[in-house]
Amino acid sequence: MKESSIKNRRILIRNIENGETIADTKIKRFDSMANAIYISADSIKDIKYYKLSVFIFADDCLYEYYGTTKGVMVGDEIKVLLGKHKDKDDRSRTRYPVVLEGSIDGIIIEGNVINLRKAIYIKTVNMSANGILMEADSGCFTVGDCFSVRLKVEGRGINLHCKIVRVQNKSMLTDEYGCKIIEIWINR
Repeated sequence: MKESSIKNRRILIRNIENGETIADTKIKRFDSMANAIYISADSIKDIKYYKLSVFIFADDCLYEYYGTTKGVMVGDEIKVLLGKHKDKDDRSRTRYPVVLEGSIDGIIIEGNVINLRKAIYIKTVNMSANGILMEADSGCFTVGDCFSVRLKVEGRGINLHCKIVRVQNKSMLTDEYGCKIIEIWINR
């Protein structure tokens, strides 16, 4: 991970012990020698020691780490030590309540993207490094369907190729779709 790929990017930080979101902010800088990122001190309400789960919307991908913060301010910054990076096949990934809007412009059939005449609009409920729970119109998808979705994050588009792994009814008009992320790329 390089500072140029994560500086000024969005970061979500959660307390591992109770699941509370501690900060949803931007990265001020990255120290590769200490494997630490710095965020603005005013992004954390209660400055103290935490065991953390960290989700970084980097320039080229999404990162998920375990980490800690000692709760010590250095100037107007808080240092977050990044620990172990979670493995790709880890099923116990932390879910982050991330509300983003997006659209599904194409369905993937036998490896080919078939563009839709009318996009399907979605809203994310939560995300992890390898999955997304989204809300869309009822009956749009069934388990096994693959599609391409474009999410809007900080004026840029994140494109995901996803596969539906579960569907649950939310209301008469909407369903929640649990999706496995197959591939990610970010438009500038």
